[in-house]
Amino acid sequence: MRSDPQEGPLPDYTNPPVVEVILGIQFDRLPGFQNAHLGAFWKTLDATEWPTVSDAPPLEPQFENFAESASWAKFAMHVKLTQDPSSRLQIKNKAGNRMIQAQNSRLLFNWLGQAGGPYPRYRNVREGFVEILETFLAFVGREKLGEFRPNQWEVSYLNHIPRGTVWNTRSDWGFFRPFGGVPTIEGLLQGESFNGEWHFVIPDQRGRLHVAWQHGRRSDPKKQEMIVLTLTARGPLEQNKKDVSAVLAGLDLGHATIVHAFQTFMADEARQYWRSKDGSD
Repeated sequence: MRSDPQEGPLPDYTNPPVVEVILGIQFDRLPGFQNAHLGAFWKTLDATEWPTVSDAPPLEPQFENFAESASWAKFAMHVKLTQDPSSRLQIKNKAGNRMIQAQNSRLLFNWLGQAGGPYPRYRNVREGFVEILETFLAFVGREKLGEFRPNQWEVSYLNHIPRGTVWNTRSDWGFFRPFGGVPTIEGLLQGESFNGEWHFVIPDQRGRLHVAWQHGRRSDPKKQEMIVLTLTARGPLEQNKKDVSAVLAGLDLGHATIVHAFQTFMADEARQYWRSKDGSD
């Protein structure tokens, strides 16, 4: 009998290293949706609360397929040639700690920790996502852009782990258990850096967890050395359950999977540094 990550209290931290959380929904392209509708959607929001917009390239569709050929093809390199002029609109709030991202086939809601302030917890970010999703669905209905058909949910947690916190040298990278540190051969090779990914299937093929490790430096004047650890959970919707409630259930599953995985991946000393505690998130 498998255990469900959503059952029981979730691991929690007093001072987690998370700096950004993204909740998102992917949907079939709306036939009536044009780039001009992005600006029209922005105008439905409170201009005082959401004053800043910028353009970004559209995100490519992501589908978590589980056929043997699909799982290997997922990690191959693809080049796409298209004349599709679609765009993605990024809308930031006045405080600079929330962002809405909208395009034809994607709606994302970000909490941005770089603006300062503590992580507001998953439930608060989820409430913000639900509010924006309801606003978007009302807009799609009023404009008669087509039937809204969600096909996938997505949750991402970005963690910044600077040098001088749970690690000081490359040999300390074993704080992340799947990694184990950069190998060094005495007198011949000294480990310098590593960037890589791990991919895990959520039981019963309900989705995948993707873990990306990036070693680099901040772009600010201090050039602080750090690890950027990104955990992304994505999953499909069942054919007969393609509605908003199913998307929200998927987001909850993704959040629980990420939190349990983070707890399991980290060594005891790292969990103590971020002040792990019992209780629900």
